[in-house]
Amino acid sequence: MTWTFLYAAALVFGLALAAVTGLIRDLRCLAHNVVVPHADQRSAFLGPLGPRLAVALVFGGAVGLFAGARRAADPRTPLLLALAAGLAGFLLAVMLLRSRRSASLRVERATVVRDILPGGYGQIRFERAGGSVVLAAQSVDQAVIPAGCEVEVLDCTRSVVTVRRPTAA
Repeated sequence: MTWTFLYAAALVFGLALAAVTGLIRDLRCLAHNVVVPHADQRSAFLGPLGPRLAVALVFGGAVGLFAGARRAADPRTPLLLALAAGLAGFLLAVMLLRSRRSASLRVERATVVRDILPGGYGQIRFERAGGSVVLAAQSVDQAVIPAGCEVEVLDCTRSVVTVRRPTAA
């Protein structure tokens, strides 16, 4: 087994880990205006550490491949460059991949467009960036919320938004 193989394996494993942890999907979502983030159903390891480790492996593997391709007389040079690039990639990922929990959707009130039954689902609409967005909703109340009512949004971190009737102040 050669060092070049290990660098290639690190690169491929890093890309696979990026796909499994949702890093690639998250990067694609940065280019688009995602209303609701994907549901976070990953393990504790794959959630915070997995994407950062994927970036480190991709950076380290790529730099190791390029540095090793120069056929340096000393095999330690590409190894040190790959380790430095992996560490730099990890630190860069830690700084840039902050938890964006519910940062993409900050709505306090919305309008019901389809009745929300107790224990069931309905739909709500809210205005965002000059347009309206319709999402599935579930109520915490034990009564029907008819269409046309205004509701408070409690949780918008999953694909189904949790709402309730506004409290009388």
